[in-house]
Amino acid sequence: MRNIKFVIYSLFIFSFISCKEVVSGPKTKTEILVSKVWMIQEVNASGYLEGQVFLRGKTPEGSPYDLSKVRVTFKPNGTAFAIDNTGNSTATGKWKLASNNVDLLVSDTNNFLLDGAGTVTGISETVFSFQGSRTYKSNAINAKVQMVPAL
Repeated sequence: MRNIKFVIYSLFIFSFISCKEVVSGPKTKTEILVSKVWMIQEVNASGYLEGQVFLRGKTPEGSPYDLSKVRVTFKPNGTAFAIDNTGNSTATGKWKLASNNVDLLVSDTNNFLLDGAGTVTGISETVFSFQGSRTYKSNAINAKVQMVPAL
């Protein structure tokens, strides 16, 4: 009888311990952003450029709009590191999420396409989406950008 009580008690304790919720992976938008190196999946634009400007796997390599080599890393200390569309040039600057994680602010990169504000439209483990406006050749471009974790 004593052995049965011990077995039942042991099973109860084991089941309690094994049912404990496992917490893994980043939870906040900031934690998700800094946990990945991001690459561009798709860019759609209006203004100076119209329609789908880039789609990974569909835009020909060497096209003026080939963004397949672009990589962006957001670091926990508020710095950002980017590799351009040639894969050779880099930029470093500052970043932060503002307005209750709705605005992405990038500054001090000395790159007019990177510096500025964008509206975050989604952040998850598999996709980071934002939209914003920049001026290119004296023309406004409104762009929607979808990024995914780099391979």
